[in-house]
Amino acid sequence: MAIKNRSFFPYVDFFPTEKFKLIGECADKKVLLIGKAKAYGDPIVAICQTDEPSQEELSACDLYELMKFSPNSIKLTEAT
Repeated sequence: MAIKNRSFFPYVDFFPTEKFKLIGECADKKVLLIGKAKAYGDPIVAICQTDEPSQEELSACDLYELMKFSPNSIKLTEAT
């Protein structure tokens, strides 16, 4: 699993791929916790477009920004 926009997030500690954690759903797609911001620990997530996240390039996004601007509701099933 590559994170294609990693360079836009120099302030984030990204987890190793095997530590990515399923934390919810958005528009029937999986929301993965993929890192935390270094300063405050804000959750950084990616949405899996397929059932095979290891085969796809992921885009990182701040969870709070996703919740604020997504036209779809986000259902969190795990604490971040």
